[in-house]
Amino acid sequence: MSIIQLPQARNYWSPHLGHHKVSAVMTCNRWEEIKRFIHFNNNDNFIPRGTPGHDKLFKIRPFLDSLQERLNKIPVEENVAVDEQIIPTKARSTIKQYNPKKPHKWGYKVFVLSGISGFSYSFDIFAGSQSNVVPVDVPDLGTSSNVVLKLAQRVPKHMNHKIFFDNWFTSVPLVVYVSKNGILPLGTARLNRIPGCKMLSEKEFKKLGRGSWQEKTAIKDDVKLSTVCWYDNKIVTTLSSYVGSQPIGSKQRFFRSEKCYKDVQCPQTILKYNEYMGGVDLLDSMLDYYRIKIRSKKWYLRIFFHFIDMCVVNSWLLWRTQNEFYMPLADFKVAIADALCISGKSVLSRKRGRPSANLEHAYLEKTKRGPAAEIPQIEVRKDGIDHLPEWRENERNRCKHPDCKYQSYIYCVKCQLPLCLNKDRNCYLRFHTE
Repeated sequence: MSIIQLPQARNYWSPHLGHHKVSAVMTCNRWEEIKRFIHFNNNDNFIPRGTPGHDKLFKIRPFLDSLQERLNKIPVEENVAVDEQIIPTKARSTIKQYNPKKPHKWGYKVFVLSGISGFSYSFDIFAGSQSNVVPVDVPDLGTSSNVVLKLAQRVPKHMNHKIFFDNWFTSVPLVVYVSKNGILPLGTARLNRIPGCKMLSEKEFKKLGRGSWQEKTAIKDDVKLSTVCWYDNKIVTTLSSYVGSQPIGSKQRFFRSEKCYKDVQCPQTILKYNEYMGGVDLLDSMLDYYRIKIRSKKWYLRIFFHFIDMCVVNSWLLWRTQNEFYMPLADFKVAIADALCISGKSVLSRKRGRPSANLEHAYLEKTKRGPAAEIPQIEVRKDGIDHLPEWRENERNRCKHPDCKYQSYIYCVKCQLPLCLNKDRNCYLRFHTE
């Protein structure tokens, strides 16, 4: 449903707009029944609002904890970033936020720890004051800095890992504490959060021209801090404990007055920040390609569908690291859907009621000659259910086992592929077991 999007969920079973890939899995009534009764927690344990221990995310808390536990098993990249993302929705909920500067102005705010690849290693859904809770033995550094402290628990200490964040999170106590715990921080900063650091004004920078910069260093609790101001169209300020302005690099900028591109000086902190900060934005762009847009009156289902999309993107990124050939994200989603709909299920059991017109049309399409049939997923090939041989007199085709070059009349009923099965070759057995 995220690949082929229709105005309403019931349209997938419509004779005019419907799609047989959806209608062949279950009936519309069955789908609506599952969506109606999907649940994640026991309401008998719910603590009412206004009493100690109340959890605004109680409805979906077990799912979030289970997902985070699963993500903790994935090794973290060397360069990670903390940023916020929005789960778009206009549902009635006390945790819904409004931000006019975001592409999706209404939604649930989520803080994400992501690598440069876009992989999400940890997350924290903003739920008001209850989110401002830091782990044990961690100081309280303020609402924004506490978010980084919570997500940084996922990053290994003293292993040369770097963490990046923007000016909403950055503060001097945060940079000092993270540095002392063996993680190298770098973030854009607001000068009013760096006490005692006086830099050139924007007017003075403008006289020096684009590419001008200024750096000041100081030692705070035995940690050397470097503050760098760089002037482009506006002043950009960074704060770090592991990198400063040197070595100076360059950036190409367009000058309107001269109508040409020129190289301007750029400090190393700006180059590092621009290189490794965009992981969460990359994740958002991949989620928006094929987002599940199923509407529901239950506010927590929007969060559930969002994290399904996130898990698929994470799985796709892991799959790409293990395979040499490239598969688009849309094809990867379709492959997962096909495997989940077919593997472990019988193809011989007959559905009750009149046969669907969509199913009949799909069968007629299969009998036409066309491109080669796709190899089913390994979960389907090895599920051991209804992989029965069938002799087709007038349909002799090349065996689909990768090591066989012969032709066969024998087909697998479930896989719909020709496979050799004779005294000389048993590609049928090898295809479903190896």
